[in-house]
Amino acid sequence: MTPRLRQFRSPDDLTLAVADLLEERFRHKYGRPHAVMLSGGRTPLAAYDEVVRRRTRASDDLYIFLSDERLVPDDSPESNYGHLRPMLERLQLPEGRVVRAGTDLPLKKAAADYERSLQHFVRGGGRITLGLLGLGADGHTASLFTPDDLVRGKGALAVAVSRPEGPDRISVTPDLLKRVEVLIFLAVGRDKQDVVSRLLKEPDSLVAGRAVRDAAAVQLWTA
Repeated sequence: MTPRLRQFRSPDDLTLAVADLLEERFRHKYGRPHAVMLSGGRTPLAAYDEVVRRRTRASDDLYIFLSDERLVPDDSPESNYGHLRPMLERLQLPEGRVVRAGTDLPLKKAAADYERSLQHFVRGGGRITLGLLGLGADGHTASLFTPDDLVRGKGALAVAVSRPEGPDRISVTPDLLKRVEVLIFLAVGRDKQDVVSRLLKEPDSLVAGRAVRDAAAVQLWTA
């Protein structure tokens, strides 16, 4: 699927738009469990900080999970959860409504644990109303780096990704991404200009584009 482009005048404008959208989704009451998938990486961090500044509170049916995570301690600068923690604490979400990977487990067990948690949410009738995704300059998204990562994730919602240079990671899969009602790639900076162009013109040439091929609605927000 070719993403629908939304171009912002500046990174600050994009940050505010992401914060506005997150605040709306976090507060909204759907009357049934609903989840927002959040991404790591540099681009969304300012939006997460803005949500903290606004003192946003979550509805009582909100769940949050991550597009991917590294197998590192929570206090590691490489931990996506660690970067999200201030916002999660501000939202005052109970522990059970933050769906996390067990990063203290061996890689395959951590992936299986995350798979069970995501399956439990989906099979219980939960909706995934919004998902944020990063876009690497090499064309990856979440922790899906290669075509093989896409293949190994087939039929599952989470997959183990071994990285030779470390750390190992857990990622959601295309089967999970196609369940998300609205997916938004966030890409800011000159180093992303080429990959943004390719995602718009030749999405299947990128792992990121292939990962969202079956998604219901995909947008690309850039500045």
